[in-house]
Amino acid sequence: MDELENILKLQIAYYGARANEYDEWFFREGRYDRGEQHRKAWMADVAQVQAALKQAKPVGSILELACGTGLWSQQLSFFANDLTVVDASPEMLDLCRKRLGSDHVEFIQADLFEWQPQKTYDFVFFAFWLSHRSFGQIFRLLGTGCRRP
Repeated sequence: MDELENILKLQIAYYGARANEYDEWFFREGRYDRGEQHRKAWMADVAQVQAALKQAKPVGSILELACGTGLWSQQLSFFANDLTVVDASPEMLDLCRKRLGSDHVEFIQADLFEWQPQKTYDFVFFAFWLSHRSFGQIFRLLGTGCRRP
């Protein structure tokens, strides 16, 4: 196993191990609570992303990369004719599946750099994944399964 494969394997294990606390981190609860001011600033940032998503008005087939526990998937599902969510962590996908419980969602466990979309998508969404990947890696992946305007 080369160094990159080992790093990816460790990253998947890390997210699997913290899947049950991920929502606490997102909502700044429990050990992630750094006070009211910090939480308000964070939630204001979240509200900006939510507003941008509503303004984008995604429709049709939607793909979410690195869906995590499904916090954003839940919002995307209201817009989508069908929603495909992909995550490398089976623990994260289990939480996402429980959160959504929807017939029009396809759940795929895969390493995003190995996974090849089987169809094209009208809208692609990912949040927080940018902190882990370079833009070049992301756009190489997106070029394989997205419609171009």
